[in-house]
Amino acid sequence: MNMNRKKYGWTVYGIVGAIFAPIGLGFTLLGIALWVNRAGHRPKDYQMLCAVFGGMGILFLILGILFLSMDLRRRARMRRALEGGYYVMAKITGVHPQRNVSINGRHPYVVECCYTDPATGIAHVYFSRYLNMDVTDMLKSDEVPVYIDRMDEENGYVDIDAVLPEIRIHR
Repeated sequence: MNMNRKKYGWTVYGIVGAIFAPIGLGFTLLGIALWVNRAGHRPKDYQMLCAVFGGMGILFLILGILFLSMDLRRRARMRRALEGGYYVMAKITGVHPQRNVSINGRHPYVVECCYTDPATGIAHVYFSRYLNMDVTDMLKSDEVPVYIDRMDEENGYVDIDAVLPEIRIHR
């Protein structure tokens, strides 16, 4: 197992897409199977059942694929920034819980960091991936490396693992 592999994390869109896409595929296949398996002339209610299963399935499948593609595109941008970009040291400005997201009744934390471009004087704020716990007291440094895409400064990867010790949670 490669221990140096970077973690990009999943967002809410990726999680919802991973749930919606298989459910949508299942309902779509069930609707198609019911439609194909109709022997002879069926009542109008049976045709409506096939249309509801197929229609809802297609809707869930499209939404699931859309959400998954949004998150996979975000992960690809972060990977491109990490592998082909340059890095700067950004000052950590805080560790905040994401109140709009709840995973098993708990809110994940993100590390906020700020970098001011000396050439333009513009301050850029980047956020880390979701973290399971408040890591304020565990940070080794008050600066974190941020890998920025050469083509688009909005795409950045906060390498939070570089300033955190290895964390093992035991329950």
